[in-house]
Amino acid sequence: MGKTIRIRNLEIGGGRPKVCAIVLGETEREILDLAERANAENCDMIEFRADHYKKILDLDAAKTILGKVRKICRKPIIFTFRRKEEGGKTAVSLEYYKKLLLVTAQNWYADLIDVEASAIGDDKDFVYKLKDYGAFIIISKHDFDKTPTQEEIIQNFFDMKDLGADIVKAAYMPNNKKDVLNLITATENLTSAMDFCPVVAISMGHLGMITRILGEFIESAITFASITKSSAPGQINIDSLEAVLDIIHNNYKKIFLVGFMGTGKTAVANGLANNYGLKKLDLDAYIEKKEHMSIADIFATQTEKGFRDKETKHLRQVLKQNYQVISLGGGIILRNENIDLIKEKGVIVLLTATPETISTRMQHDKTRSWLGENIDMDYIRDLMRSREEAYLQVADIVISTDDKNVDQICKEIVETLGFTL
Repeated sequence: MGKTIRIRNLEIGGGRPKVCAIVLGETEREILDLAERANAENCDMIEFRADHYKKILDLDAAKTILGKVRKICRKPIIFTFRRKEEGGKTAVSLEYYKKLLLVTAQNWYADLIDVEASAIGDDKDFVYKLKDYGAFIIISKHDFDKTPTQEEIIQNFFDMKDLGADIVKAAYMPNNKKDVLNLITATENLTSAMDFCPVVAISMGHLGMITRILGEFIESAITFASITKSSAPGQINIDSLEAVLDIIHNNYKKIFLVGFMGTGKTAVANGLANNYGLKKLDLDAYIEKKEHMSIADIFATQTEKGFRDKETKHLRQVLKQNYQVISLGGGIILRNENIDLIKEKGVIVLLTATPETISTRMQHDKTRSWLGENIDMDYIRDLMRSREEAYLQVADIVISTDDKNVDQICKEIVETLGFTL
């Protein structure tokens, strides 16, 4: 999971991609009507495409329309003037283009400003001048003829980030399906491998339409939707886009198994993997492999705090990967940071069992030999009681594992979550 940015109450860069409704029109009335409609739509953000406005080359008229759009829209606004060289409606001098962006930033007409990489070259000073006024910056790159190689796509993202972008955006025209797959693969490789700023990756046209709905899969942070007119080839109507994104989001979420030791988290994760073809991971086993030490040895040599620090670090790494079922250690919920991370990414399933069941399971589990052959029931009850409230507060669903086999528990989880597998 890469870095996120927060604009007003909207966090961009994690989970379901944010839907941005496009406002573009030639007249003031058309623009303001669309702004009203966009504000009422079930979208997260609004982009004002100013290059379609007939009077945009009159700076006073531009200020007037920007002020009116700002007054209408209660959602975060992206200001975009797409130059003719990058597929826009209106030809403009580079001097006026920069002046228009500065005026927008100075007067807080928009929360985010789209800056074309081709317009500013390596002029970082201009970018930081906009940021000094409090605007967040999207640096964008477009190619309406072709799609670069994977290596070039990734390098372009780095170059835009180095210019000072808060969000990097690339939109390329595919000439075949392989071009679309190259953009998807390059973006996923980047976002899954490092702590990068929010990325927006779009393959244009009908061939590339799939990239507008795959944001959660490749961690593309924003997807753009049309209300009436489309501002780019392959753009999807907002109602259709929202419906598809909901389907993906509700079924794509990871399943996190939490609960006291001995409630069956590892066994159930294995069962879900074997019975339903889900990719699973046991976080404790992952930590032991990465640290080249057993959990018991980490506790013994580095204290519980040392282990919890490692647990959070490795949890962050695991969340960047495409595991669908993740079994978590019993104490994962002791840190709010961990809870926030897993709440954002999936569904938390709490497995429970009685102290007597847990004691019996522990007696027969040779992997828990460090607990001793005779586990004290008072210890189990006290520790369970100390964590019970925290478990119940974070759980999305609770499944009792007493007197059930693994297949029964897995079936109950799947049916409760409503998965179609």
